[in-house]
Amino acid sequence: MSRLSKIVFLLTPLILLLLFGVYRSKARPENEIDAALRIARQRRHFLMVEFGADWCGDCRALAATLATPDLQEYFKQHFDLLKVDVGQFDRNVDLAKSVGVDINQGIPTAVFFAPDGKRIGATNQGELASSSLLGPDQIQTFLRAIVEQYRVTKPR
Repeated sequence: MSRLSKIVFLLTPLILLLLFGVYRSKARPENEIDAALRIARQRRHFLMVEFGADWCGDCRALAATLATPDLQEYFKQHFDLLKVDVGQFDRNVDLAKSVGVDINQGIPTAVFFAPDGKRIGATNQGELASSSLLGPDQIQTFLRAIVEQYRVTKPR
């Protein structure tokens, strides 16, 4: 594969995210969390509920990293993902609080639930807020700690 082809291959998910956005305003996202938890339990997956916004560069960077081929396969094998729009920190703030998420430390912020539906923890210390500085290996190590140890750690 030529160098240009590799660059295009790696940038395509980011370009699509920029064009189409990933956070949609939903009428009742709390109902979506309940539904996502039910589906994740049926699939025996972890649930990642990510609070972010289309304007957020780190939110787009995290989405692009999760879409890289190696990480995407691991993520799809273990996780379901629900994205919740926080707008300009004026949407779904009460919903974030209700699941123990503090968006004031930066976005993206996520809460994780085990396959049995129990809450594992959230990235309330800004663990994902600098996602544009994290590579796929760091994100995968972070996700492995959730899957293998049922705990949220700082990506390394």
